[in-house]
Amino acid sequence: MAQARRFEGRSVIVTGAGSGIGEATAMAFAAEGALVTLAELDGAKGEAVRAAIGEQGGTAQFVMTDATDEASVKAMLDAACAAHGPVRHAFNNVGMARPGSLEDMSLEDWNWTVTISLTSAFLAMKHEVPVMKAHGGGTIVNTASMSGRIYTPSAAPSYSAAKAGVIHLSQYASCAYAKDNIRVNSVLPGLTATPVIASMFTAEQQAAIASEHQMIHRAVDPGEIAAAVLFLSSDEAAMITGRGLEVAGGGAHPG
Repeated sequence: MAQARRFEGRSVIVTGAGSGIGEATAMAFAAEGALVTLAELDGAKGEAVRAAIGEQGGTAQFVMTDATDEASVKAMLDAACAAHGPVRHAFNNVGMARPGSLEDMSLEDWNWTVTISLTSAFLAMKHEVPVMKAHGGGTIVNTASMSGRIYTPSAAPSYSAAKAGVIHLSQYASCAYAKDNIRVNSVLPGLTATPVIASMFTAEQQAAIASEHQMIHRAVDPGEIAAAVLFLSSDEAAMITGRGLEVAGGGAHPG
């Protein structure tokens, strides 16, 4: 007898779904039977992931979304509910940074990074929570970062601060909405082999960073983050909320 798929027929949102961790997680949700709404600003990337899910027999729609624009986020939630029913699971995965030190970073670059990496999670949850409250609960997982928990010299101060904010915002929401049967957690990736990282660091540089900051000396695979997100979203994790799950090769304890 085939094993039941964990998210069969459930409406799921993945933001930043066009590549890297978002793409891997969207594909994993679809493989587990979820009805996935792909929220992504890059139309070509979003459509490519939608097509890939369809080719594997899954169900997904792509909604072009600016995760920093409240009207765009609300429209995406409305589209998800209209196509697949009330959203039960959300993975808020938007985050980017502009480089710079604390001394030379411009206010514009600081605000840009914080808006994309923290405000996007606030806007998503602001509109996800009412839907979940009205329909018996749900789960939210937000992408934070090890840079939000420990000092990583390769991360900009704006990104570190924003991702620390994601960790605490997730914990805050978990406390505020536990009574509504809404669980909220975050994942904290270490150095992850995404296209963005590949554009910033060579393979040799990635290996050096991993060796310096992680007990397991390699970059995290996006699929390993996806596995953690699906676990936290699943019924198997029914008693886990308000946690920040490190998927970082022991990154808080350099080897």
